[in-house]
Amino acid sequence: MSHPLSQRGQKRRQAILDAATDAFLQHGYEGTTLDMIIAQAGGSRRSLYDYFGDKQGLFGAVIRYHTDKLVEEVRSIDVIGISAREGLTLLAKNFVFALLEPVNLELYRLLITQAPAFPELSRSAYQAGPALLLSELEKYLDHLQRQGQLPARLPTPHTARQFLGMVKAEFQLCALLTPEQLPAKSAISAHIQDCVTFLLDNH
Repeated sequence: MSHPLSQRGQKRRQAILDAATDAFLQHGYEGTTLDMIIAQAGGSRRSLYDYFGDKQGLFGAVIRYHTDKLVEEVRSIDVIGISAREGLTLLAKNFVFALLEPVNLELYRLLITQAPAFPELSRSAYQAGPALLLSELEKYLDHLQRQGQLPARLPTPHTARQFLGMVKAEFQLCALLTPEQLPAKSAISAHIQDCVTFLLDNH
């Protein structure tokens, strides 16, 4: 039976996660060694094994940690009591700009390259990330419908997926492949506002 970590243990575990994130992003999965991580984070190989098991377990923990963090940035937004337009705009901006954070772009790139070797991790990351956000948006759209804040034709079974795809556009791919061509934040925000208008006002 596992016991909650002490405050010191939590700090040590977080330091290892942060050091592992840096190492995996700089050297890739194959190029990263546990000694690199210990040298940056401090502590011992024993403590790393106690917290994460091995290098594979540590890689999984890094992916899960950042996936959960991204999702929580979106889920923590309080949209109760504000208009559908404000709520959808706020959620969409947080979603898109979280995707475009450099660490999330690089972890996405790393996970894609390692997906064949880590099929279970890839599935769990998808369920804890995109699938969960889609489900949360579906619930929010249902809430807006009950409040009478959506056009009568909405939501359909596809509305949440269509909206997320529309606001994300090609921004993530552009940031990964040709970052110098990524539009300014103000242009991305204007795009998102247009998407919300299209959703709410296009009858």
